Amino acid sequence: MAEDYTIADVSKYCMATDLGLECVCSKRTTVAIGTGTTAKKEDSTLFYYAKQIDDDLLALQSLNAHWAPSGPALEVTMLELITQYQPEVDMFLKQVKPVIQKIAKAVAKGDRHRKNGEPYSAAMEYNNALGLDEKNVRALFGLGLTYLQYNQHDKAATVFEQLIALDGFASAEFKHLFNQFGIELRKQDMLDQACRYYSRAIEVCATDENLYFNLARAFVQGGRIGEAENALEKCLGINPGHEEGQKFKKYLCTLSFS
Repeated sequence: MAEDYTIADVSKYCMATDLGLECVCSKRTTVAIGTGTTAKKEDSTLFYYAKQIDDDLLALQSLNAHWAPSGPALEVTMLELITQYQPEVDMFLKQVKPVIQKIAKAVAKGDRHRKNGEPYSAAMEYNNALGLDEKNVRALFGLGLTYLQYNQHDKAATVFEQLIALDGFASAEFKHLFNQFGIELRKQDMLDQACRYYSRAIEVCATDENLYFNLARAFVQGGRIGEAENALEKCLGINPGHEEGQKFKKYLCTLSFS
């Protein structure tokens, strides 16, 4: 515990939950409205959900109209939280936490239905979650996978556009779903989307050799051999010992000489 705050200070804000330390906090801001002689200032209060992500770091998300944490997260230290924000314990317990639990339950049900081969029930549960948080990455991945696995390409394409527009779609916590979604795009011959998908992920994480490898595979499947060679070169530049990349390079050489 840092010397600048105590356990008692933290306990006013955060409580231990299944997700670690969590809380809801607020911050008053002054907003300028209008211009010139009609300009005036108004005070407003913004509410945030905070979740611990490291020993002294929390991810801060805005709350949407349904009281669900939504959108990109801002990192703050525990000291910044305590000195710059006000605790909203009652709001967390009565409004925000129940919504978080409702979303998590709907996504879990969707996952079970999808794995059990029940696409309509899966889509309904994922949409229930998205009704509370339209930017929920897990629900979007689940819905997109459901549409892909049952050949509903138009609906899958709509979800795809929503996914790649999100800041956090390629984050480590969604890696399993992320990889599965990319594989399904290729299996369904949605190759332009697959290439855009991995290219967008590379914008987020340009040092992941596996993203370049998967992009190379998507390029080859779409007949774009030169672009595949460039992507594979970047993969092996990051990790020369990438075994699958080395095998794929040999395969590309056979294509070039055939």
